[in-house]
Order: sequence, then C-alpha cells, then structure tokens
Amino acid sequence: MSSSEPNPIEEFQTLLDQLEAITTVQQEIAGSRVIYRPLGNEELIDDSIPIEEPSLEADNGNTDLSREDFEIPIISDFHLSDSRPIAAVDSSIVRLGETEHGLVIALRAALVIDQGDNTRISLFRTGPIFLHNQRKMQTLYHLGCLLGKPDLFVKLDSGNQEIPTPIRIKDGAANDAHQYSDRFRNLIERIVQRIAVSSIQNGTILFDGALTLRTYDTPQIYLEQLAQSASDNGNSIIAISKQSILQIKGKPIRFWLNDVPNHACYRWLMPLLGSESAERILGNLYAIRLSPLGPTFRMDVKPSAGRSHEEAINCFYSSALMRGGYPDILVRAHAHSYFTSPDVVQLQSYAGARYGLIPQKEISLTGIFAPFGGRFK
Repeated sequence: MSSSEPNPIEEFQTLLDQLEAITTVQQEIAGSRVIYRPLGNEELIDDSIPIEEPSLEADNGNTDLSREDFEIPIISDFHLSDSRPIAAVDSSIVRLGETEHGLVIALRAALVIDQGDNTRISLFRTGPIFLHNQRKMQTLYHLGCLLGKPDLFVKLDSGNQEIPTPIRIKDGAANDAHQYSDRFRNLIERIVQRIAVSSIQNGTILFDGALTLRTYDTPQIYLEQLAQSASDNGNSIIAISKQSILQIKGKPIRFWLNDVPNHACYRWLMPLLGSESAERILGNLYAIRLSPLGPTFRMDVKPSAGRSHEEAINCFYSSALMRGGYPDILVRAHAHSYFTSPDVVQLQSYAGARYGLIPQKEISLTGIFAPFGGRFK
C-alpha cells in the first residue's frame, strides 16, 4: 500500500471516533438503568439482508397465476474458466441492552480475500456504541453524509443552503430501535464493501444480499460508485441473497429452478420483470443453484467493464469453493463477523463499566407460558 492510499484501518477508526462523538451524551448516561438482552434471544445476531422494498414486487404482485402467456428463460450451465481472486464481505450487529436514554449496540464486519493459495482476513469490530435518543436526528444526518446523501434519513431546512440543518427524521428511517440500529450495521457493511472493491484486481467481489437501488438505507449513487470503483479495478460484483422475498410472476425465486432438480445451473430472470422493477436492480437478476443438491438463491450480477454477465458468473463459479451449495468464502466472512455468547457477555460488561450503567433485573415470563413458550409466536 503506497503512502498516498488511504489506510482502511485508520479510516475505520476515524469513523468510529465520529460516531462516538455524535451519538453519546456522556453526562446523561452515567447512572442510567440498563436492561441487558438475554443470551437466548435470537435478536442478538442479525446478519440478515435488508428486505427488498415493496415496489420491487409491484409489477408481479397482481399477476394472474393461471396465465402462461410469457416465455420462461432458458437454463444456463456453468463453464469452468481460470481461477481469479475473490473477496467477500459480511457484517452483523448485536443489541447489547436498552436504557431510558437509548440503545447500546456493537458492530462487526469481515473482509475475506482468497488469492491463489493465499487468504487474507480483515476484521472491523467496534466496542459498545451508545445510541442516545436525543442525538438521533443529528446522527442520522451524519450517516447520510457518510453515504453521500445528507438528506437520506432526514428532512433538511430548504431555506439554509450554506449550512444544511436537519429539521425532522423521515418516516421509515428510524421508526423503532431495531430499524435505527440497523442503519449502523448497514453503514459498516457499506464502508467495508468500499474497501473490498479495490482490494483485489480482475476478480470477483461477493456481497451477502442484493444489488437493489433506491432502498431506505443506501442511496443509489453509493452503489453506483461502488460498481464503478470495482470495474476500475477489473472486478465484477456478485450479490447472493439466501433470504430473498422477491417474487417473479407470482413465484418466489427459490422455486424458479424446480423444473431442473439436482442440477447446478442458473436462469436469467430480468425479462420477467416489469420496467420499474428492472431499473431498480444494479446489473442483472438470476436464480442460481451452485451445487446439484444445493438450494436456489437470488443472485445479482454487475460485471466489470468489458466483461459479459456470463463471464462474470463463470469466473465466480470457477474461483469459489462451495460448502453445501453456498460460497465457502461467504461462510467464512459470516463466521468472522459473528457474535458468540462470550463475546456478548464481555461487551455487556464493558458497556456497563464504560458508561456507568446499572443493570435492571428483568422478570422472566417463561414459567407462565410453560410448556408452550412463546418463542415462535
């Protein structure tokens, strides 16, 4: 790395310092009571992809399933090519506890690079971050600035052009604690993705999720700049969504390869999308099965300049090892961004000491629901 290039670790530390400065009001926190999230709570680990916006399904939601007057795209087989470098990014958030003044969270992201016989892993991890409710509007404004669109989450004072001033939070930006805290998970993931697209040359960048434009949490210009930076380095971007809820012609993507069972292949689905939905995808949309006995995923592909979508797909397939029909490198990125139970306990203890929090005992309701519980209700 030359001296003129930004240091990813220093850039990340600067980001953390900025977040700490704008989210925390230290003098009001000390002595606050905190309710720690129990370790058995599934919300501790959140590595899910952002849900596609309803407008993505607008062209498909009212489809008459009895009609068969559309042509189903053909199935394409993989073709082996030269193995090239591949990089994968994943992130997660843990919600450590809740106080009367706000939420305490911690974030993790991992960048895993396979280049020939060499593997590099970069970890991006925070300590506890106190999200003070009184700083929410200013914090969301700052997050929007970091993503290249200051008014992404807030409405700005139109009468003051020289010094933009947030005047209210947009509906849907942070309606609840879960939504608000996930804006931070998305930010750390986007920052690491920005580092990833220039970390290798002439290879593949793997994202866990989708390349959907104009979502609540990421402006279109940010994804377009990511794609341009990747292309400048000869890299294609491929996003794999293992939890997609998108339906094409009334059929969920997981069923779009059922006519060719036990066969590793992919199917181009863009012709079946309406124009409004198609323009909101950066690149092309596919249903893909990566091993004969594996599940079907949604895959978005944005090839580098001069490379076709088929070349980008086959380069990825020839460069990535698979584990149970899923890219092994994404499994490893997930593992390095995962919060284990001891990690959570340590972070909760550190948050209590750092912010002077007083634990408030929470009464368990497990007994009154026995023997049925209420976990999946």
